[in-house]
Amino acid sequence: MGSYQIMTVRGIPIRVHITLLILLPLFAITFAQGLGVLSFFWGLLTAAGLFACIALHELGHSMVAIAKGCSVREILLLPIGGVAQLNSIPRDPRDEMLMAIAGPAVSLALAMVGTLLGHLFAALGLPYLSVVFASLGSFNLMLVLFNLLPSFPMDGGRVFRAWLSPRIGRLNATRMAAKVGQMMALGFGIWALFNWNPFLLVIAVFIYQAAGAEYRMVLIQEAHNQNRASPWPFPGGRWSSADRDIHVSPPPYRQGGQASAFFARPLRKQHDLFDDLFEKWR
Repeated sequence: MGSYQIMTVRGIPIRVHITLLILLPLFAITFAQGLGVLSFFWGLLTAAGLFACIALHELGHSMVAIAKGCSVREILLLPIGGVAQLNSIPRDPRDEMLMAIAGPAVSLALAMVGTLLGHLFAALGLPYLSVVFASLGSFNLMLVLFNLLPSFPMDGGRVFRAWLSPRIGRLNATRMAAKVGQMMALGFGIWALFNWNPFLLVIAVFIYQAAGAEYRMVLIQEAHNQNRASPWPFPGGRWSSADRDIHVSPPPYRQGGQASAFFARPLRKQHDLFDDLFEKWR
């Protein structure tokens, strides 16, 4: 399932997954409640603003990553959030912590701006604009709080790993953050089943798989670092184009690059993790 590029910022392509385009009218209808005769228009504006805020959140990660010497392949917007795909992630825990915090810092700034504009438009007698910006302010605040949970694949999980890495090693720190993420996903999943919330259930499944994928990727990296003397899995081996199409680090950012089949089985395109989930729930 494909995605479409909508713009480029500082050389970073921003793409929208087709499922987001399909579901955008549904988001608009959800946000349109109580917004008067032009409710769908205001709902669509709110939904578009919401995903614009997610793109800015991911750009926050990306700008710090570039400043730390990493390159960003693209930003992909999905119905359940955004993904900044990086060709590498800083190994210095302090740099990774800064990169992880950058996204929530942008969202916190957007929350304050949205709340202030909501109050301003209310004072000016523009209630619909007030509701739109107040809603965006509240959404960004929730995004900050959710992303700071100390578990993968949230930003807080990367901060947690960066804090643990100097103490217990990167691999053990990743394992711990991934396990916390999977336990949290199980909790979300159970709550979603008892309250029949399909959207939260999809998020729970995604978090569970993404947390495991993060640990597997670091396991691959550590194994590769320990076997640099023999980088090829067989005599005369070389990287193939298939080696580039492997699953890598999930949201809030993914790590691109290559990996030998000696360390990991090749998967498909970067965003197939979400495509697989979408196929399961169609």
